[in-house]
Amino acid sequence: MKKLCLLFILLCSSWLVMAQKKERHKKDSLCIYQKVDTNYIASYKDLLNVKLFAVIRTNSFKIKDQDSLTSIEYTINTRLNMGIGGSFKGIGFDIEYSPPGINNDDSIYGKSSQFAVSTSANGRRFLYDVYYRQYQGFRTTAKYYIPGDTLYDYSRRSDIRNYNGGFTLTYIFNNKRFSSSAPYSLSQKQLKSAGSLLLGTYSFIYGIIADTIVYPDSVYRKFRKELQFSSAASYTFGISCGYTYTLVFGKKKNWFVNIATLPGISYQQFTSVNAFDKSSYSNNSLAFSLQSRFSIGYNRKNYFIGIYWIGNNFILGDDKQASINYKYGTFKFYYGHRFDIRKLLKKKM
Repeated sequence: MKKLCLLFILLCSSWLVMAQKKERHKKDSLCIYQKVDTNYIASYKDLLNVKLFAVIRTNSFKIKDQDSLTSIEYTINTRLNMGIGGSFKGIGFDIEYSPPGINNDDSIYGKSSQFAVSTSANGRRFLYDVYYRQYQGFRTTAKYYIPGDTLYDYSRRSDIRNYNGGFTLTYIFNNKRFSSSAPYSLSQKQLKSAGSLLLGTYSFIYGIIADTIVYPDSVYRKFRKELQFSSAASYTFGISCGYTYTLVFGKKKNWFVNIATLPGISYQQFTSVNAFDKSSYSNNSLAFSLQSRFSIGYNRKNYFIGIYWIGNNFILGDDKQASINYKYGTFKFYYGHRFDIRKLLKKKM
């Protein structure tokens, strides 16, 4: 009798488990139960995303003498690029070009060139970015005034170049209800508002190289001898912790706004070479960073539109000598459509 009762209990338990699985499968139309909550996230990875976009990338660095508080900032001559992109099954591509008649201010600000390779992903649990960027051709950010009643125009330095290579890796704690790809790669949709704590690590090398002293001839005496360098580099490793949140609103919950902030602290080794006597200087110290994201848009199953900004701000150097504030960012406007390839193929057949 006990064996029959035990058998009956096991059969009932098995039936309840099967019933729960069937119910879960009904609710989970994407068949990814226990990976994401489909009440909060919808996936469009099986659809072909095709988009048109316009993008502007920024890159600048500011050098500051910590004793005299004298500073100077350089930036590239930014360009507006147009492009077309697409993604399918989590794999995407972008093709860009410079439209004629728009980026024609080289005679004012000088010409900047760039080379960059990278791979990145907005995954369910992790955000990662592996990159190498190299820029050449900088100018001062604004006209500057020097005591002595002299007004100087933008200082253009075609010989200055900087490079930056490294990686960032960020873990998303609320990865079942918050989608990191919905506000940026648009391969998913955030159905309900949600946020998540972020924890990350990063490491990179950053360098500045010039043929002569990095400052204009008219101002280099404002910086003490130890800061009159022609090249400098920093090796950095750090950790970061922050938060991100996506607000979903509108009558049909198609509008969204995402904000993310990720401050960090790092250990870094700073080195520089004097432009005149070629003496070297090095120092180990703490450094700080701030990674930030902002996105706003409209996301439906068949089309989407929006803008986003991704910025990175790193403070390098040391308290006793100098600081270098290195910043780069990407501003993008996009408009796209999604296509169900399987339906299109069935219609043709």
